[in-house]
Amino acid sequence: MIKKILQGLLITTAIILVSFVYLAYRYFPKDVWEVLLALDRKYLLLAMFFLFLFHTFDMLRVIVIARSLGLYYPVYYGYLVSFVNTFGATATPFHLGGEFLPLYTLARKEGEVYKIATVVTLKGLSGLIFYLIFLPFTVKALLSSSKLAKELLIIVLTIIFISLTLYVGALYLKDRRSIVEREKELLKSLKRSFRRYLATCRAFYRDHKGVFLIAVLMSIALYLAFLAIGVVLLKAFNPSVPALDVFLSQLPLLYAIFISPTPGGSGVGEFGAIPVFSEYLPQEFLGLLIILWRAISQYFSALIGGIIFFIFLLNDVAKYNKPN
Repeated sequence: MIKKILQGLLITTAIILVSFVYLAYRYFPKDVWEVLLALDRKYLLLAMFFLFLFHTFDMLRVIVIARSLGLYYPVYYGYLVSFVNTFGATATPFHLGGEFLPLYTLARKEGEVYKIATVVTLKGLSGLIFYLIFLPFTVKALLSSSKLAKELLIIVLTIIFISLTLYVGALYLKDRRSIVEREKELLKSLKRSFRRYLATCRAFYRDHKGVFLIAVLMSIALYLAFLAIGVVLLKAFNPSVPALDVFLSQLPLLYAIFISPTPGGSGVGEFGAIPVFSEYLPQEFLGLLIILWRAISQYFSALIGGIIFFIFLLNDVAKYNKPN
């Protein structure tokens, strides 16, 4: 798992560097430092505040679900889990690490494994409900702007095609049989786990409907906070932009990042933001805005989460190797 995380981290870093260099080359103002200094700091502080709210709601849904199952984690540890979750989602394809790493961080404390797995599963399901609720608004945003829909679709399909091409290339460079067998075993394991967790979730919903509703509300709140980061950052460049329009126009991009095969939606987030934010800002400022948006909304938290994760890992390895 650690090897895959490190590999994903290298891939993510490479994609981020390529994306940021492209944005800086095509969409940066000549007097970048003057533009940065001229930005309204109030909105920059608001962006950090909404990032804090994002992690707060993420922490609360974990704490609430866990306590209903008899697991008690301190609030500060819930924040650490949230940061590590962001790191895992950013360092693994399809955001898979965002589900697996919380298993590790929560299991470091006392508690039965099946209960911890239930917490992580319900956390993911409550987040999925946000995407189901806001799907009509996303479709409406795409239908209202055929240009945005076309450009976003091209970007997503291009990155999926490149990802699949690289994956197929890796099969030819390595032992294809062993890789295919591992993938089959992984799929079987995921199917078994899904059926087992689904039964647990049904039982949880039957006995804790109120808790699940609270978790769903927390998930909706954290995604709203995430979208608000883009709104206030855009207002730092152009205070007159309509907040609601910016908010709704980000929804297709959020879905694109969610389905992206690249770690953390890297590449899709950067390139997909160009058609989304270009409606509200001149091209020369787009690169700076998008880099700030991605850095604050995801990569800053991922960096902190990565540091926390490796500190946890080193401490746990040291404890394991410590002679009795």
